[in-house]
Amino acid sequence: MDSTPKMTLDQELQAAVAIVRIGLDRIRDAACRTEEAGPHAAALQALYDPAKPDAGVLAAVADVVGTITVSVTEVDHDDIERVTELLDEAQGHVQDSTGDRIRHALDLLAPLLLRCEECGKQKADVEVIPDPFSTALYPEEPDHWQIPLCPPCATKRFEES
Repeated sequence: MDSTPKMTLDQELQAAVAIVRIGLDRIRDAACRTEEAGPHAAALQALYDPAKPDAGVLAAVADVVGTITVSVTEVDHDDIERVTELLDEAQGHVQDSTGDRIRHALDLLAPLLLRCEECGKQKADVEVIPDPFSTALYPEEPDHWQIPLCPPCATKRFEES
């Protein structure tokens, strides 16, 4: 026997929207807490990553629209064909139109991304941090060399110390 109280459809959808909004707020906050280009690019890639177009937020929205489009064909109504046309267009705009604009913005931001001192890759998650190697060996020293590193390279330098 299921003892979980049932929500109305409206309550269920309001809860889902609230959850999505919290996730989008986290993406916005991650981008906007600094003036550096990297977090802004990373947040945009969370929305739409040209390298993985089926993995971001826009892909999830497009997938929901597509699923609803298929499901609504079961509704018996004269205008269902027009409804599915509109939803097909909406699904395309989410990833194609919006995604293309984000891809273009990412291309323009790319030269502003820091290059990792170790691996040489220019990526959104590269940060200038105190050298993990010297920080681990000489924690009492107040000044350590500031070095741009991506998280895997920072971990590697720390482990080598």
